[in-house]
Amino acid sequence: MRKSIVSRCLAAALALGALCACGRADSAPTASVQNVAMGSAVSVQVYGGREAAASAAAKDAYDAVQALDVQVLSRTASSSEMYRLNAADPADFPVQVSAELFDVLQRTKEIYSASGGRAAVGCGALTQLWGVDTDEFRVPAADEIAQALPLCSDDTVTLDAQARTVSFLPGQTLNLGSVGKGAGCDKAAAVLKEAVADGTLRGGVVSVGGSVATVGAWTKAGEPWRIGVRDPFGDANTYFATLSVGEAYISTSGSYEKQFTIDGKTYHHILDLTTGYPADTDLVSVTVSAQTGLESDALSTLCFLLGEQAALPVLESCGAEALFVYADKTVAVTAGLYPAVELTGAAYTLREAA
Repeated sequence: MRKSIVSRCLAAALALGALCACGRADSAPTASVQNVAMGSAVSVQVYGGREAAASAAAKDAYDAVQALDVQVLSRTASSSEMYRLNAADPADFPVQVSAELFDVLQRTKEIYSASGGRAAVGCGALTQLWGVDTDEFRVPAADEIAQALPLCSDDTVTLDAQARTVSFLPGQTLNLGSVGKGAGCDKAAAVLKEAVADGTLRGGVVSVGGSVATVGAWTKAGEPWRIGVRDPFGDANTYFATLSVGEAYISTSGSYEKQFTIDGKTYHHILDLTTGYPADTDLVSVTVSAQTGLESDALSTLCFLLGEQAALPVLESCGAEALFVYADKTVAVTAGLYPAVELTGAAYTLREAA
């Protein structure tokens, strides 16, 4: 059973991928790990150094992602802090949590405060209704959605930084699924950065679902990493663009990632908490490069919900860049990322976001 789950996840669509092989002697990774965590495919590739030490570093990076999931962020694993927080008796609020969980909650809530109520860490009541967390999708009845919406606001989620405590409305459920993979990249990247600093590795790249982190360099000459952006209209291994970057954190959110069709109508998993339904937009995906994996992951979802124009000031305030892909295959890219983009899909057209 475990093998079957791993195989399915590793064959599943990744929004981003490293495209580094250029036929050079130093272009092949010294070691790699492919496995599953956070319900997604996880890939770690490391470059340079001795094989045994490189293999250990790659495994440590993967283990850091897995530990973050099962010990801290998972909403469904009983071993995690988030599970226990959601299961806490409201009479026991406020509940003190670890610095690790508190920091993720706090930064996510800060970012989503710019969403106009479209996104929130307290979104669990709605994601459960739609089956987003289990992939057992359904279209809820209108009265179910109406009852869930008041439980999907961050206005009722209180974080006390000094006491490091959390409290929220009875019946509310917190969910960090929209930032977990980016946070996982942060943990793995920290392991790889330490290995680069002590000379164990030259560099490494980690992908967790639709989030990627690049560390150090992949060639001795220090050439940019080349990150492929998945074609929203193609299969899992088709890219319509590449990004040439140095050390970076990049995440993609797209309506193609999880879709289901009922009575001839197709729905996707990115829910707008102001309506209770999947976001109604002409965007099909948004890719964000940010200062951390968590920020790139949160911002890619936020930008998808806000749309290009409303997202630009938020991106600027976070020191982030974005690539917006529209249903007509127009691609809008913010100024700081524009020079790094190379289209490989002939049907796409590129413009600078404004």
